[in-house]
Amino acid sequence: MPFDPNTPILWQVVERFYPAYSIYVAQHDSYEELVLEFAAKLGKPRAELRLTPKELTGLLNFKELERLRDDYLSPLKAACHALFRTDDSTDFLDRLVNDIFHEISILKEEHYNVSTYALDDADARLELETILNEVHTMFPIKVHRLKHLFDLARGRLEKILPRYKNNAVLIRSLFLHGAEFASRAYTDGLVHFYRILYGAESAAQGFIVVGDSFFNAGFFPQAIRCYEEGLAYLAAPNGKSEAAASRREAERHCRRAAAECKEKIASLERDE
Repeated sequence: MPFDPNTPILWQVVERFYPAYSIYVAQHDSYEELVLEFAAKLGKPRAELRLTPKELTGLLNFKELERLRDDYLSPLKAACHALFRTDDSTDFLDRLVNDIFHEISILKEEHYNVSTYALDDADARLELETILNEVHTMFPIKVHRLKHLFDLARGRLEKILPRYKNNAVLIRSLFLHGAEFASRAYTDGLVHFYRILYGAESAAQGFIVVGDSFFNAGFFPQAIRCYEEGLAYLAAPNGKSEAAASRREAERHCRRAAAECKEKIASLERDE
């Protein structure tokens, strides 16, 4: 998935960052679990562990690191450069993504070095021992630093997104294509994005704004789906936590607009 200059850049940032975040968090959590298992098995503090090359490289999935870098971080870096970078300034998110890309590249390279080192002679074995000592120190530093950088980048992106709360491409694409990665990034999935965009207690506004965007563009089936999902959210426990007055108004809007969409569809079918 290379950077595509014909696809709106902001959407490319969002659709590449969140899967990248989820992929890395899975790697980080697996690494932590395996390290703790080795520490318990060997009866040593994690800082004193000395693993074999096979055990050490097994802490991380090389193919996943490669996929993360090539399929997500490389186009994400290009999209962030295109969106944020000027001759004399850039956004903090651009810097963070750049740092993440380079840190992942280093981690991947060190993983590759350990996994492919050939023990041809005594000098090679001595060199491998030196590399293993360095990697035992480097791996936890890189793995934890990357998690910190990803968390900072997610926080920064969450601060940027409200600027684009009425951007038709972003909000429609999130609704149509973002549910899967949203559910991996946030326990409440797409609703969390609407809280980011429209306020912590105004997630229902997301369904209204997106539904109206589809409606005004003549995409009536998509608008109906959006309004109906908004009504389902408002009927669920999370939706009931919104202010009563705004919840009632949102329900009225979604019902009225969905009915109007259906009338428009029926009218179009009669005219055919």
